[in-house]
Amino acid sequence: MMQMSARPALVLAYFTYFGVLGIFVPYFGLFLDGRGLSSADIGLLLAIVTASRIVGPSVWALVAERTGKPLLVMRCGAILASMGWLSSFADYGFWPLLCGFALFSFFWTAILPQLEVSAFAFLNDDTQAYGRIRTSGSVGYIVLVMLGGWLFERYGSEFLPLSALLFLLLLLCSLFLLPTVTVNAELSSEHVSFTKLIKNTVLVRFMLAALLLQMSFAPFYGFFTLYSRDLGYSGTQTGLFIGLAILAEIVAFYFAGSLMRNRSYRLLLSICYGVTVLRWYMLATLADNVWLLCFSMLLHAGSFAIAHSCAMQFIQQFFPKKLRSRGQAMYAGVIFGGGGAIGAYFSGLLWQNGAGASLTFTAAALLALAATFLALTLPGGKGAGKTLQ
Repeated sequence: MMQMSARPALVLAYFTYFGVLGIFVPYFGLFLDGRGLSSADIGLLLAIVTASRIVGPSVWALVAERTGKPLLVMRCGAILASMGWLSSFADYGFWPLLCGFALFSFFWTAILPQLEVSAFAFLNDDTQAYGRIRTSGSVGYIVLVMLGGWLFERYGSEFLPLSALLFLLLLLCSLFLLPTVTVNAELSSEHVSFTKLIKNTVLVRFMLAALLLQMSFAPFYGFFTLYSRDLGYSGTQTGLFIGLAILAEIVAFYFAGSLMRNRSYRLLLSICYGVTVLRWYMLATLADNVWLLCFSMLLHAGSFAIAHSCAMQFIQQFFPKKLRSRGQAMYAGVIFGGGGAIGAYFSGLLWQNGAGASLTFTAAALLALAATFLALTLPGGKGAGKTLQ
């Protein structure tokens, strides 16, 4: 298959990767609800499926590190994830769904950490260029969220299996268009112990704050579409709400590089996490007001886009090039896997088929508040990348 130059190929890869998530993340709860699962079952399934992301990134990172071929790892992951996704077409109850989605999630984890490492390698660690290319992922997400809302109204929750599979196949094609990158060529000769690095107290505080924040996102990712439906909003309106959040994310990603320049992680992350406290509290208490709900969605710019850009740059600066793949994998596994799984499980218990919605989002706000306090303990000077270790 022909290959493209790096930047347009990265744009396409991010667009299709997050396009899949635009179908999967907002509408998965509705899909499972349509298959007759209770909120406790949905929370448990989401927790177990998400837990497969704890181990997966590290496994794939070791493969990429040993082979020096992150593209091969991503391509294999996309092929196998597509095969796991096929289980969604059959309706045989809870356990077959669980097994199929766990396989999908495990192989899915092969893609993003290696894509992030490859992107920074292609871009020579240019944060501003990364932020602008990463906006294509947000565009893919918003396009599919909007399309998903329309498809849900027209076809019900069973629109999800085929729609997501089509974008999985497009993702696979995009990965074959990426030019070859050999990360080994970028490695430094310095010998730094990964075990020693992960015991660093700055990294521990950063990871714990990010873990708490990701836990706080669980009710939004798992139950917002159900919450919106219960509040009387249509599928199209729900798609517009999520689309508004992603539009704010796109703008934030575009300017993230400039915003982060010469500012400390303590300042940026504490502001982003503090904004998240407000966001979840508004969802808990004011979501029946459409304008305030829209305002809360705009806060996604800080609570996700700027926070994520800071996290990616933190990992790139904290770990030497030799260990960045493992650093990205650890972050993905612990934060998205561990934090997502724990948050999903307890959200499912608190949600109580909608009766505990306000309580669940209030608990999310408290988690984000704890993350904010931890972020305030990070190094504080300008050019914080020089003070990470």
